[in-house]
Amino acid sequence: MDSSLGPSTMDSSQGSHIMDWNINRFQADLDVIPTEHLQEILELSEGPEEETVQEVTLTEIGGSDGKQILEEEEKEAPLPTTLAPSTTPPAQEEEDGFTYVFSRLNSLDAAVHRLNVQFYHMDVKVAQFSQGLAELRGGLTEVRESLASLNEIATRNQKELGRIDGCLRGRRTQSKCFLIFKDFEVYDGAQKLCAFRGGNLAMPADTTELAVLRRYLHDVFQPYNWPAWVGINDRRAEGLWLFESGQRVSVFDWYRDHLVTQPNGGARENCVSLSSDDGKWWDNDCERRMYYICEYRL
Repeated sequence: MDSSLGPSTMDSSQGSHIMDWNINRFQADLDVIPTEHLQEILELSEGPEEETVQEVTLTEIGGSDGKQILEEEEKEAPLPTTLAPSTTPPAQEEEDGFTYVFSRLNSLDAAVHRLNVQFYHMDVKVAQFSQGLAELRGGLTEVRESLASLNEIATRNQKELGRIDGCLRGRRTQSKCFLIFKDFEVYDGAQKLCAFRGGNLAMPADTTELAVLRRYLHDVFQPYNWPAWVGINDRRAEGLWLFESGQRVSVFDWYRDHLVTQPNGGARENCVSLSSDDGKWWDNDCERRMYYICEYRL
């Protein structure tokens, strides 16, 4: 067969004949290659990540006898890398769980620590507030004591001024002064006002004091007749006449005539007043409002 003829000019029988010849020649060449060399050629390389295989390529070349021969070429082709599935050992999973729990516990402990710090600062502020409140209470106590002392001094001064005023404007005896107040008051109200001014309702203890009071009332209210409270009553027991000081009355000057005899009010009239025209005693209802007479000790 002419070597210049190409495969394209061959008919189908000639092409089949040449293909059979090439296959037979390739098999003869493989038989010539030693077994060890063949194993080296076909040996698969092992690697930690990638394996390669020997790829044999047959190349058609022109021979000296005009026949085409096949030349084998060896080429290493990388094997596809197969990644082993990643599996986590059970011990590693358990360790990861403990780590997560411990991290959460540490976070909780840090939060509790912050709360304790805040509570501590709050306790400090509460203690400071309590201390300030105690100091304020102490200051208020001192202020109250000072006010009480001032009130006591003012009351004492008021009583002293009332006593001085009563003796300056009123009528004096050897041991006391009498002063008439032209204000309508009930018996108890009159006694409180006299005490506020440093005195009491008038308590004539003898005939001398009774005479001074009789003259004083006549001089102030003439030509009219006005009753005025004095400090005598029998509210503790009917018929037991006592001064406001608690002492028993020993000298009386009740009004009496052919029509009226004092005292005649019984349990309804327990407080004594003096009439201004003659200075006689009358028992009256203690809730009746009338003028009153205060006395002040010298």
